[in-house]
Amino acid sequence: MGISLKDGLTENHKKAADLIGITHEEMYDRLLKLQPDFVHPCAIIIPVYNGEKYIKEAVISALNQTIPCEVIVVNDGSTDKTHDLLCGVPNITYLIKPNGGTASALNIGIRNSNSHWIHWLSADDVLYPDAVEIMLKEIALTPNQKNYIYYSDYDIIDEYSQLVGEFIEPIHRNFSTKEERFKELLGNYYGNGSSSMIHKSVFEKIGYFDESIQHSEDYDFWLKAMKNGIDLKLIPIKTLRYRRHPEQLTVKYGGNLNELIRSRYR
Repeated sequence: MGISLKDGLTENHKKAADLIGITHEEMYDRLLKLQPDFVHPCAIIIPVYNGEKYIKEAVISALNQTIPCEVIVVNDGSTDKTHDLLCGVPNITYLIKPNGGTASALNIGIRNSNSHWIHWLSADDVLYPDAVEIMLKEIALTPNQKNYIYYSDYDIIDEYSQLVGEFIEPIHRNFSTKEERFKELLGNYYGNGSSSMIHKSVFEKIGYFDESIQHSEDYDFWLKAMKNGIDLKLIPIKTLRYRRHPEQLTVKYGGNLNELIRSRYR
């Protein structure tokens, strides 16, 4: 379903431009790309549960990509002001479901997407404006590009959005064998869910995120993917501001699921 601009920008278009900090003329230029039968190259899926502190910053970063993306926000049964903040935000698909965990929210977002590539973005993280463009350009250079999970380097921010560090993924993995990568992954999680880009056909091939675990669904999916013919590839550029704060799921729920997850794939 395309967008008609014969009567100019709608009020929702103008609100979206104001929200992400671009002019109405720039918004018009972006919307010109959305012809009938247009399919976004990438869907950014944002699962959120009680994310009132950070969700707006995450959504704006998704809307403000240099390549227009399908933005799908899945409210996983929030009980705070998340719904009030999201209700009426233009140019996103907003889905609401009973609380079931991050994996279930991701899966609903993926199933409702209409794009070739899926980019997961946690509700407390922030994408750099050219994140999707950078990743798609690098992916285009990769043979058999649909058979990889891509991930990138990232900066680290605190609960106040202040830069506190960076994480540079070891580049040597790109030059290891697939067997060596899998062995390393079994011993040490790597990658970052919020920096990941996955072709939608991967989910159709091997299934979706495991909804039975409270967190670390990305680690489980990486291992399952590698067991089923999919590989991992680092894009050695920072595309993300990853937030560390006291309310992260791994901090809130505690416990380490790594051994449980690894036991499935040894």
